[in-house]
Amino acid sequence: MTTKTENELIRPLNWWNALPREGYRSLERISTNQSWYSVYRIDPQTLVISEDGQFDENVSYLVMGEKRAALIDTGDNLADLRELVRGLTSLPVFVLNTHRHLDHIGANYLFDEVWAFDHRVSREAAALGVPQPHVLEVIQPGSLCKEIPAPFYEKAYCIPPYRITHWVRDGETIDLGGRTLEAIHTPGHSPDHLCFYEGRTRYLWTGDIFYTGCVYTHLPWGDLDVFLRTYEKLLERYDEFGLLMPSHNDPCIDKSVLREMHALALQARRGEGTYEAGEGGMRKYRGSCFSLVIGEKQADR
Repeated sequence: MTTKTENELIRPLNWWNALPREGYRSLERISTNQSWYSVYRIDPQTLVISEDGQFDENVSYLVMGEKRAALIDTGDNLADLRELVRGLTSLPVFVLNTHRHLDHIGANYLFDEVWAFDHRVSREAAALGVPQPHVLEVIQPGSLCKEIPAPFYEKAYCIPPYRITHWVRDGETIDLGGRTLEAIHTPGHSPDHLCFYEGRTRYLWTGDIFYTGCVYTHLPWGDLDVFLRTYEKLLERYDEFGLLMPSHNDPCIDKSVLREMHALALQARRGEGTYEAGEGGMRKYRGSCFSLVIGEKQADR
């Protein structure tokens, strides 16, 4: 079996040929004064903000209530997200982080309120940010298909430290005024990971627990067994959910993929089925519109 590098396993060649993603084609695109972000309307009070010029295709969501708006994740800090958001709503905005990976916390420092799950890794991310050289993978050759807006200084690029103003608890309800989100602790990809559920719309914001692309448990602090328990927790509430709102690639995904991912993760855990081998013992298992990359020793054999 040929062993691939991590990049070969995870990043498709010419990934930009898949743009625009299927999930956006039925959505209304909103004109803005920023070239980096692509903004679409899911419903009158829910916007999706896509960084489709960078390989990770980070997706943030602006969830607007009557009194305030939640910004779910803040991307890579390659353009001024705060300025963009100010042009989209006059409501006070606070950040809700799904987890502390650099592609979700990039612009946290621009906002006065940041909410996150209380864990050692989220505290460290807030205190330290992400310095060079660790952020340079975001802008390495092959990672970009758009020009980063000026002024951008590669030598100064980093994720600055930020202040977490509220620690979110599992099961906590978040009142936006006329809209309520429920926080669900969903570790496995990262120990501080949260999903957010709105009963009225039945939207489930899944962060990196599910998206159309390579979902990972091989990263530091990832855990396939914990990932499986998270899926069991979500599947107990399967009938409540409607559309999934992931933090990468496509929005508005049918919830049936939750069952498919759970089955694929079980197969991977048992060491069954076919997979592509990567350096350091990584394995990539393919689903219908996604794949799962697990780490060395996360499978039975």
